[in-house]
Amino acid sequence: MCKNLVTQMIYRVILCVVSAFACLLSLGVFYIGVNGGNEFSWNFLKFYTNISNYFVLVVSIIVLADTVKRVRAGEREGYNRKLRTFKFMTVIMILVTFLVVIFLLESPLHLDYWRNVGNMSYHFLAPLLFILDYIFFDEKRTLSVFAPLYSLIIPLIYVAYIFILGAVIPDFTYPYFFLNVNELGYVGVLLWVLGLLGVFVVLGYLLWLWNRFDKIDGRWKFDFHNLISPTKQPKDGAVGSEEGTPFGKGETK
Repeated sequence: MCKNLVTQMIYRVILCVVSAFACLLSLGVFYIGVNGGNEFSWNFLKFYTNISNYFVLVVSIIVLADTVKRVRAGEREGYNRKLRTFKFMTVIMILVTFLVVIFLLESPLHLDYWRNVGNMSYHFLAPLLFILDYIFFDEKRTLSVFAPLYSLIIPLIYVAYIFILGAVIPDFTYPYFFLNVNELGYVGVLLWVLGLLGVFVVLGYLLWLWNRFDKIDGRWKFDFHNLISPTKQPKDGAVGSEEGTPFGKGETK
C-alpha cells in the first residue's frame, strides 16, 4: 500500500485524464461528421459500460480534488478519505464491465480489439487504472461487511432502467444480448441477471477480503474485527472511521 499523497496525486491525474478521454469517446463526439454521422445520439446512455465509466470519472475527480487539497495543505502521507464505500461500489461496477466485455462481448485475443481506441480506453485502460487505484492507494480495514452487498444497488437500478426503456420505446434495441427480453423472455433475462448479480457478490467479497488483509503486529493476516462499523487506528494515534453508508462522511484524522 502506498501512503505517499504526491504519488497518489500524480497517478490520479493520469487516471482522470484517461477516464475523461474514455467518457468523451463514449459520447461519440469525436465521430460526428465521420462516415456521414452528423447527429448526436443519446444511445450512449443505455450502455452499462458507458455508465460505469461515468461513475469512475466522477469518483476519480472527487478523490483527486481531495488529494490535491491535502497535498497543498502540506500533508505527505495518508489514504483516500472520500466516498470510500461508494468508491468500492464503483470499483465492483467497473470490474464487472471489464470482465463481461472480455469474456462475453469481445475477444482480446483478436488484434482488432487492441486496434479499437474505444476498447483500449473505456473497456481496458480506464477500468484497470481505477481498479489499481483502489488496490494500491486505499486504506485497509475500512469497509463494512455489507459493502459488497451495496454494490448490487446500481446494477439493479440499471436493469430496471433498461426494462422501462424497453417497455416505453417502440422497437427499442437492447444494449446486451442477456438483457434482450424479446429474444430471451423475462425468465431468461432474469436468470442472466441473477447470475451476474452473483458475480457482483463474489467479486465484491474477494475485494472486501483484500481490504481486510493487512499487516498487524508485523504479520500479514485477515482482520475480521469491527465488521459492521470499521475503524482504523493510524500510527500517529488519531482515529479514523469509515462511513456507515455509501454516501456517509469520510474519516477524520
